Amino acid sequence: MQLNSTGYSFVSMYQAYPSYHGASDITYNLFNKWPSQKKVLIQISKKRIKKKKIINLKQKIGLIGTIINIFLIIFKLKKFLKKFKKKYLIIEGASWAGYTLILVLLIKIFTKDILIIYHAHNLEYEVRKLKNNYLISSLTFYFEKLIYKITTGTSVSVKDSIFVKKYYKVSSILFENGVTKIKKEKLENKQIRNKNFILFCGSYTYWPNKIAIDRIINEKEQILKIYPRIKFVFTGEGHPKFKDKNILTLGVIKKSKLIWLIKNCLFFYAPMPKAPGTKIKILESLFYGATTLCTKNGISGIKNVHKLENLVITSKKNLSKDLQQISKNKIVISKEFINYYNFEKKIKKFYEQINNI
Repeated sequence: MQLNSTGYSFVSMYQAYPSYHGASDITYNLFNKWPSQKKVLIQISKKRIKKKKIINLKQKIGLIGTIINIFLIIFKLKKFLKKFKKKYLIIEGASWAGYTLILVLLIKIFTKDILIIYHAHNLEYEVRKLKNNYLISSLTFYFEKLIYKITTGTSVSVKDSIFVKKYYKVSSILFENGVTKIKKEKLENKQIRNKNFILFCGSYTYWPNKIAIDRIINEKEQILKIYPRIKFVFTGEGHPKFKDKNILTLGVIKKSKLIWLIKNCLFFYAPMPKAPGTKIKILESLFYGATTLCTKNGISGIKNVHKLENLVITSKKNLSKDLQQISKNKIVISKEFINYYNFEKKIKKFYEQINNI
């Protein structure tokens, strides 16, 4: 059998397509915009939607279920990559480092002559340090350190790359997040009209989002004093059922309709706590020109924000004053910001980098 030159495989141990959270967006956009057509995405999926070049593995529960899926991933990988002389594997890092390490070690046993890229969405250790107990966070530190040592790893920010260099003793490729531009599609809902709502998008099941959403609900009366007819619109999975007629939970919606919401909200409000990684929701809001009210934690890792006229950094103490400022804002979309966070350009640069390894 005559071998083709180069094949690229992507592995996501969560559902990337259809997208339902920020990590999904980054993974699917990376795969979808990857310059080569000799590619495949293997994902563990909640939904069985057929899509060209995407292989779905049904989500299985617990440790045993995950291990079974890891072996299925390896089987699918070998089947795809055997056609290629040069083999690349990009493992998406928005999963627990323990599972990722098992996958990497088994791939190295069962598949030879393969370059493994660990695409970090954030530092998994930082996630576990804030979310889990000391044992889990400590194990994650050593697992992640080993992953970086035995793969070619990326960092999503300069801050993360410095951490990797200092504590994991290796260099990483700086590969920041970005936004893939999508055309808006009007959301048909009689209760939602242009500029009559504030917006937050993010699943309630992810702890930083839960903290932000709970804070928005607690501040609702304070916001209504300034904007008495405003609606509170939330998208994402797992939201509680609110009985308040001013609160609308839309669940997971089509990306093009989410863009319409971003472009038509009075403001995007994201009172985020301290949490690792770049906040994709805030990046998208700024990218599409929505007035964006957020905490200092919300813009952590995002560059070129100091000149943005659609950004208001707030706090509990200054919220009322900042809310009054919003209606006076004149939106000027920054071409410099849009150009810098164009994800297609970042992907092309990353593609060229790893092909020169």
